[in-house]
Amino acid sequence: MSAGSTYAGALFEATKEKDELEGVLEDLREFVGALRENEELRLFFYGGQIPERQKRDALEGLTQDMNGTTTNFLKVLVDNGREELIEDVTRNYEDLVKEHMGRVEVEVTTAVELSGEVLNRIKDRIGRMLEGREVILNNSVDPELLGGAVFSFGGQMMDGSVRGRLESLREGMFERSAV
Repeated sequence: MSAGSTYAGALFEATKEKDELEGVLEDLREFVGALRENEELRLFFYGGQIPERQKRDALEGLTQDMNGTTTNFLKVLVDNGREELIEDVTRNYEDLVKEHMGRVEVEVTTAVELSGEVLNRIKDRIGRMLEGREVILNNSVDPELLGGAVFSFGGQMMDGSVRGRLESLREGMFERSAV
């Protein structure tokens, strides 16, 4: 288990008890987004030359509109010199929250842009396949697929694209000709 997942697990347990799961997740996303966008903040937060006390005081001001648990967690990272884990912790924490809430994120790649109606039908169908879990559907377009769709979720991939079927057919033909 990585340090990031250990911190995420501890944060998850603390926020679950207080019913703050989603609020803290939003706060962490916002903080990580600010770090990515603001070089000065990034240098300050990750900089080892800034005294711990100064970082803690700055976090009070930077997170004043955030949940107190978020602020305290960021202080724990600073106290332990583990600021570099913030993005890893946020990813792991998000996965724990999604799993707890019964959500599954599905990537669907198609050859053309799909209408909202078609995306909703796909989402409903996948939800039934996953026994009623809430599906968060992300759609991207790859014209090289020719048609059909590629689905990926939970570390699995299902290729229902025309390109994928043609590749499978081609491989099958090579296997038969080699025998």
